[in-house]
Order: sequence, then C-alpha cells, then structure tokens
Amino acid sequence: MVKYVAGLLFDEDCKKVALVLKNHGPSAIVGKWNAIGGKRIDSTNLGLGFESGPAAMYREFLEETGVEVRDWSLFLRLQGDQWEVEFYHAFDTAKQSQVRTMESEQIMVWPIDDEHPVWVPNLNWIIPMALGHTEDHVWVYDVMEKETMARVPEYRGH
Repeated sequence: MVKYVAGLLFDEDCKKVALVLKNHGPSAIVGKWNAIGGKRIDSTNLGLGFESGPAAMYREFLEETGVEVRDWSLFLRLQGDQWEVEFYHAFDTAKQSQVRTMESEQIMVWPIDDEHPVWVPNLNWIIPMALGHTEDHVWVYDVMEKETMARVPEYRGH
C-alpha cells in the first residue's frame, strides 16, 4: 500500500490557502493545483512500519515550501485498496506568507472565494470540509472505495 499526506495551510481568517501546481503524479492531478504533500516513508522492510502522518506532513511541507509548520490536524482519510491519503490542515497567516517554491513544483497562495477550475476537483469539497472542521478536532472523516467497504461485515447488533 502507498500512503500519502496532503496539507492545507490556511490564513487565520480562512480566506486563503497554500497549494502546489502538480507536474507529476496521476494524470488526474498533473497541471492542476492541489494540497501540498507527498508519500509517507515506508520502512516496513526494516520492521519499522510507515513514517507517522504528522511527521510526513511536517517533512513534506518543509521540503516543498521552506516553512516549518508543526501544528497539523488530521481531518480526512481517503482510502482505496492500494493507497491511502491523510489530509491535514493548519491555520497560520505568518507562516503562510513565507511559503515559496523550493522544488520543481510551484507553490502559490490562493484566495478561497469560489470554485477554481484549475484546482484538483476534489478540493472543491475538501477545502470546505477542512474549514468546517476547525472547531471539533474530534472526528476524522474516512472515505473508502466501494470495494474496500464491501469487505466490512454488516453490523447486526449485540
């Protein structure tokens, strides 16, 4: 299984978000703006398991933007048979103003004022979900492919 992290750094007024212009990866995202992130390090062959989600989010965001953000909160997990993506959010206007392109993919801060056709389409519902999750920090929304969910036994009570 391949595990990914994706982070949305918002300003404290929730009016802007930092995104990355994807130039590699699945064809559905290449050429579109997406959450900033990448693969979690897989050390299962060494008996160590996967890098933790928060550690991967910290590392990936620092590598891609040059900015250290430590207070990521998990709010969404998408899962298929061979992949998993954990989405995190953070709110820091000062740090958002410092993001810059550090690697081959461009980083930019976007206004959150409307749906954007140049964004990965899923961001049109993921961003509102992240912004609606600012108060509870309790629920993590799990979304799985149908095939995965079909293997979950039906609950029949006690």
